[in-house]
Amino acid sequence: MQMKVGTLKSNNDDALGSKLRGVKSRLDEAGVCWAVFAGAAAHCYGSKRKVTDIDILVKDADLRKAKTVLKDVEGIDVVGDLRMNVGGGTFLFFIDDEMAKKIQHRRLFGVEVPVVPVEDNIIFKAILQRTEEQDKHDTEDIKCMIRNEKVNTEYLKGRMKKYNAEKRVAPLLKSLGLF
Repeated sequence: MQMKVGTLKSNNDDALGSKLRGVKSRLDEAGVCWAVFAGAAAHCYGSKRKVTDIDILVKDADLRKAKTVLKDVEGIDVVGDLRMNVGGGTFLFFIDDEMAKKIQHRRLFGVEVPVVPVEDNIIFKAILQRTEEQDKHDTEDIKCMIRNEKVNTEYLKGRMKKYNAEKRVAPLLKSLGLF
């Protein structure tokens, strides 16, 4: 489902907001630890690009429960612990207790939702480093997040180690002036 982001609300925005309210209600009632990440999180942190989908990260232990309560909901991608094979390496991305304590609550299409910390979302985007040719804008999203949010570089560096992503992520973030 394509969404138009901006000051004017479209019917699609309203429809996605309604769907998101239902998703939030179901996941919260089921006791699932969850957070929005990827492009929708970048939007919550200042990206003005159109949100084309909503990705939800859950603790791996909650993945089966989350998929069960959302089995009839289309257009929402739910994942647990991720193992990403890109650029000749394997990188991790997951919710643990450390991330869970730093989850932010932001408005997305009129719904207050949990969002992965900006630092973790920056790392996720920096691991993938997808380009416009792939219809993705990871570096652009990172620049927007850095410009619009206070980034805790110590937390970010610790998370890079946890995700096994230092060699892949650090050069890009250094080139963007993050450290």
